[in-house]
Amino acid sequence: MNIIIKSLTILAAAALSTSCGSFPGSKPPVKPATPAPAPTPVKKITKPTISSNAALAKRVLNHPKITLLRKQVSGRVDGASSYHNIASVARGYSAKRSSYGNAPGGYTKLRSQMLQTMLYLADTKGYKYRVTSIAGGSHSRTSRHYAGIAFDVDMINGRKVGYSNPYYKALMRAGRAKGATEVLGPGDRAHSSHVHIAWPR
Repeated sequence: MNIIIKSLTILAAAALSTSCGSFPGSKPPVKPATPAPAPTPVKKITKPTISSNAALAKRVLNHPKITLLRKQVSGRVDGASSYHNIASVARGYSAKRSSYGNAPGGYTKLRSQMLQTMLYLADTKGYKYRVTSIAGGSHSRTSRHYAGIAFDVDMINGRKVGYSNPYYKALMRAGRAKGATEVLGPGDRAHSSHVHIAWPR
């Protein structure tokens, strides 16, 4: 009986040494190395983008050579002046149109080409000028002002626009060079006191 018990004890010890590695003198099994997790791709952090029109309008708004009238030429204050139009677009909104006379009311977007030209006239050509109207005011019913593609200038380099102003013709040529197709001024009907620069629809 003792021999049987002793044999069973030896067999049990052998089994433990092969299955668990716990037999005295045996080394524990080596676990395979866990592969390192793949590095998480780093996302590139980008600043929120501001629409190009808003950025352009902000530059126009703060430009020392560009003055924006805060009321209509008629004297009316309706939140659709050239100043209000540019300030609104600089904040990411559309430009308000006037709601009196021939003006249709509502809002319109301003074309970036027009804003770029306004900056070009001041930065590159060096003109100091005043904008009296963009999307506001009462013009003809089909006026390009209401489409956000026209602006009017009544003062250039400190002088009122008129036949005696030595700068208005050159400013008109600069507007045409930038793609404007409706450029009017002194000598054109109803434009003796300002320059009108507009782009095709």
